[in-house]
Parts: sequence; structure tokens; C-alpha cells
Amino acid sequence: MTELKKKVSAVMVAAGLALFAGTAAQAATVLNRGNGGEPSTLDPHRTDGRIESNILRDLFEGLVVYGPDGRILPGVAESWQVSEDGKLYSFQLRADARWSNGDAVTAEDFVYSLRRALTPKDGIQPSSNMRVIKGAAAVIDGTKPADTLGVAAPNPRTVTIALEAATPYFLDLIAADNSALPVHRGTVESQRERWTDPGKMVSNGAYVLEEWRARQQIGLGRNANFHGRGGVAIDKVNFFPIDDSAEEVDRFKAGTLHLTYEVPQDRVKWISLTEPKVFWNRPFLATYYYAFNLTVEPFKSNRDLRRALSLAVNRENIVDKVTRAGETPAYGLVPPIVPNYRRQTADFIAEPMDNRLREARRLFSAAGFSPMQPLAVEILYNQSENNRVIADAIISMWQDAFGKGIQVKPVSVERTDYLKRRARRDFQIVRAAWIGDYADPTVFLNLMLSTALPPRNDPGYRSRKYDELLAKAAASEDAAQRSSLLGQAEKAMIDDDPVIPIYHFSTKSLVSQQIKGWVYNVRDVHPSRFLSFAEKAAS
Repeated sequence: MTELKKKVSAVMVAAGLALFAGTAAQAATVLNRGNGGEPSTLDPHRTDGRIESNILRDLFEGLVVYGPDGRILPGVAESWQVSEDGKLYSFQLRADARWSNGDAVTAEDFVYSLRRALTPKDGIQPSSNMRVIKGAAAVIDGTKPADTLGVAAPNPRTVTIALEAATPYFLDLIAADNSALPVHRGTVESQRERWTDPGKMVSNGAYVLEEWRARQQIGLGRNANFHGRGGVAIDKVNFFPIDDSAEEVDRFKAGTLHLTYEVPQDRVKWISLTEPKVFWNRPFLATYYYAFNLTVEPFKSNRDLRRALSLAVNRENIVDKVTRAGETPAYGLVPPIVPNYRRQTADFIAEPMDNRLREARRLFSAAGFSPMQPLAVEILYNQSENNRVIADAIISMWQDAFGKGIQVKPVSVERTDYLKRRARRDFQIVRAAWIGDYADPTVFLNLMLSTALPPRNDPGYRSRKYDELLAKAAASEDAAQRSSLLGQAEKAMIDDDPVIPIYHFSTKSLVSQQIKGWVYNVRDVHPSRFLSFAEKAAS
């Protein structure tokens, strides 16, 4: 496709304008957000995708939350204490915390929810980050029951969480991880698979779910029982699951979106020059990579082949000529903006590209592939113009490096199908990305634990050395020693080549000048409850 720009249909524009007109008539304030694709679920314990999390932050509130600038703020907990050894957190819940149906939010709600989130059944794939909670590893691995988890409710307004070791970033973890969000037990157990439907969902955040029209719109309205409702300026939030970034830009320009999820790669430079006041382009905690399926051949036992394909990817060329939005070439998983950590990289980072290609061809041949015996491989990715152009660039690089010795088929599927295939490792190579909602190396390194399940550990990587180094780091209370152990783990993993790190992200979205409260933070987290309009939105 040489021309990415797609015209928004008259029907779409008319529908959007009608929505705004209705809003003006009702004197309600409506925020329209482009959100990159259809959410797979709105059950917070069954997803940690960015698309879903953007919505979940509006619907649910945890013990603590991220403020507009990324700092920790009280959520359902109005205060908390930490024991002297850093292993016990005690949270005092606010008296006015309510579910959207009027029920009080209690400490037992958090006990129930954490136990549910860390029990691997009913489609729940527990977060490996939560292994810092005492007893969580055994619960996640299925060797002990959920009631052995180190979380308790000594009284209705106190939640205690015991940790395996002092974890300085624990508040960031529970602010970021969907596993720490509470769910309404009565609704979950009575409605079962339907509890996330509009009209059935009971939530405790600033907004409630009013509508969900698949692949069209997710509509949220004010939660009249939210304790902080007086500080919420926006009455209604619409999330539009648009996976075509060119369409998002066109809707933004037409005035029917206030925010886009991203912009097309080939329009980044033009937009940065022509729309600098609305183009949001900052580095944030995320890494884009390709993962090999290590559970089957040809990648299971062929490290030479994995390294050859990694060597042949010109990361600098990708960020300079393809993505073009200030991204950083990636040679490891942990982004460079993570503080207090010396990031690790592939040992060929300093080699000129010609040297890399020479070594790539040698290893490719050593792995047993040639024009007479070509490698046939598929790359799976979710439908997105940006994913497509990156795949095209990498395929071209591999073909230039290995000629007729390689045959690559790109496989682009709708996001829901992509997530299902990823979860069952139905791929040879898969496009993946990870966004670190808190700034610690373990957010990225825990992905590759042997015990982690997709969408973590997409490749099915298993390394006793790696697991042991991360376990030692988790138990260490010395910051320098912990950082060293994490670095050793990352370097060991990089040397095994289970993934091809490609780049560390920068945001590339459009934000209307009408919007107030959109503040830079390295997590790129912007809950709607903290946003407002410069003037009453009648757009």
C-alpha cells in the first residue's frame, strides 16, 4: 500500500457529529478516545493488554492509583503503613468507597479478588509480577490453594499484604497490575461469564460500563457512587476500537476523536512538523520485539538460526526509516529509561552492520539452511498498519541477507484471533510488545520466567540459570546486588536468543488542545477521571 491515508466514510463522520450534537443538547461532557483495537475482555484478571487496561483504569479503582504525572495516589486505600522490614503492607480503606450498585467496598473484596486473580483457572493466567506476595508462587503454580496467599482482612476496612521479601516498588506494582484490581464477588459469581456485560457489570471506578458494541464503541458513564465523583469533570467516555491508525488520524482531524492511540509510521514526520501542538511524542516504558516459538522446530533447538535472524535485523534502520518517532534501537528487553539499572544488550551491538550480516550468513548456513534447503517461516501479527510496515521491513532485511535461502509469509489477523493464537503458541514467530506500567527491570525480565504463560513468555523460554538469578534477585535486600543479579539474568537470556528485541517505544498519538490534564509520565497512563476540557465540550 503506497498511500496509507483512508477517507473516513460519511456515515462515520455523520455518526460522530450526531454524537457530539446530542452531547451538546444534553449539556454533558464527552471524551472520545481512539483505543487501537477491540478489547479481548473487560475482566481485569484475564488481561493485561494496554487496550484493555486503558478502559479498566476508568472502570475500576485499586488500593492505590497512578495520578496524572505517574505518581502514586490513594485509591480505595486512604492511607497505608509498611513494616520496618518492608515485608508487610497494611492498607486502611476509605469509609466512602462504594461499588456502582451502592455496596460498600470492603477489605474482603480485595482478599477475594487477589485470590481469584492468582489462581490459574477459568481462563485466568496469573501475573508473574505478583510472585512477590507471600505464598503467591505456590498459588500461581497450582501447588497450594488460594487461601494460603499472604493477603488478609483483619477488619472490614483493613487489608494486609505480606511479601516474600522487601519490595520497594510494591505500590507501583499494585497500581499498575490489573491483578490488583477488585471485582464484585456477588456479580462475578452470579453472572459468571456475563458479568462484564453492560447492565450487569458492577465496578468501583469513576465510570460504569453503559454500552459495548463490538468493533464499534465502548461507552462509559459516570459512577454516581464513586467517592471522588466531585473531582471528575468528564461525564461520558467513548473508547473506539480502531485498529487502523490512519483512520484514527482522519477521525481526529474531522473532530470526532479527541485522542488517538497512535499515528501511522509513514505520517509521523509530517505530523510532527505540521501538528506539533497536538502530536504527543515522548519515550515511555515499552519494548517491541519478535518472539520465536521455542516449543517446536526449527527454533526449538537451533540457537544459531535464532541468532542469524536477529543479527540480520537492522534496528537502527527501522527506527530511522520506518518508525521515525524517536524510538531507541533495542538489543535487550529492558528500556533505557528504567532507573537504577545498567541495561544489558546483545554482544554484537557495537559491530558494524556489514560484520553482523557476515556472521548472520555464516550462522544461517551452519544451521542447515540454503537456497537448496530454504527456511520457510511465518510471522504472526495483529492487524495494524504499523505492524505491517515493520514486518515488511524485517522480511526485506532477511531476504537481502539470505536471498533464496529464506521464504517468509506475513500472517495478519484480527486482534482477538491474534491473542488466542498467541496464548496457545500457534505461531513460528510472533510480533509482541510489553509495556511496563512501573519502572523496574523485573516488569520486563519476569516475562521470560519458565513459569510465565502467554502473553508473557511467548517463546516458551526455559532456563534454570535465568530463573535462579531472578529468584536470588527477588530475595536480595541489597539494591546493588539485586541490580547485578538482574543484569546477569538479562544477559543470559539475551545470549540464548528467545526473542529479537527491535525497539523501545516512544508515544506517537494526537491529543486535542481542548484536553487538560494530559501530563507526561514514563508509563503513558492517562485515566479519564483526571482529564477535563479547556472549555465545555460541545465540539
